[in-house]
Amino acid sequence: KYTNSHILEPKPGPLPIVINESLLAIPMSGSQTQLMVIYNGSPVKVCRNRQSALTLINKLKKKLK
Repeated sequence: KYTNSHILEPKPGPLPIVINESLLAIPMSGSQTQLMVIYNGSPVKVCRNRQSALTLINKLKKKLK
């Protein structure tokens, strides 16, 4: 029997970061802190926390300009 017990979790984990439709970071399954940075539909890197994901996203944004 499947229960939806994760909705009662006191620390649900990081929220996704969406810059635009081609650059985003989504939480990794089973982790409380890790985020996967995705650019143009392909994974770039698994970041340890939200701050490192934001740093990588800012570097990618500078490269794109």
